[in-house]
Amino acid sequence: MTKLVKEKSPLLFSNGGKEYASILMSILLKNTSKSICMFCEGFKPDLITETDYWEALSEYLTHTERTLRVLVNSNAYVDKEPLKTLFAKQAERNNDDTIQIRLITEEGRKDIMGQFNGALNNFAVFDDDMYRLEYEPSEYKAFGSFNNPEDAKLLLELFNKVFEKSEQLNGAA
Repeated sequence: MTKLVKEKSPLLFSNGGKEYASILMSILLKNTSKSICMFCEGFKPDLITETDYWEALSEYLTHTERTLRVLVNSNAYVDKEPLKTLFAKQAERNNDDTIQIRLITEEGRKDIMGQFNGALNNFAVFDDDMYRLEYEPSEYKAFGSFNNPEDAKLLLELFNKVFEKSEQLNGAA
């Protein structure tokens, strides 16, 4: 898989399971140079704090010029890692909008479900050309590409539409 990303291959990849999702997300994070837009259940600790994912995310966040926009379906994990780290990084950056965390609205859920035949699929877009789309989030089953600007653009347009309608999410007091 590392070879595919280094070659910027447009081939479709698939993966499933928490361990493989963590590895794949770490590869995507390590090869992202400017921006990530992510819609997920709640930035769940059980996946994101897996070693590969957590280390790659932590490294990504050391680059203050890079952006991360996270849209969550649930605020259930707002007082847990990794969201606590994101809120702390927001504060370190003086809330300069390079890290944004929002909670989806019911209207936004309908928009996503309308795009995915009634499913509320998680997805992420990296640097406008790489993406990962979970078609079965409970099993972390996904497909994506390391170089498909056309599909990434469609996901990014959906993300931006829903993100605009979302509510600001703040860390626990």
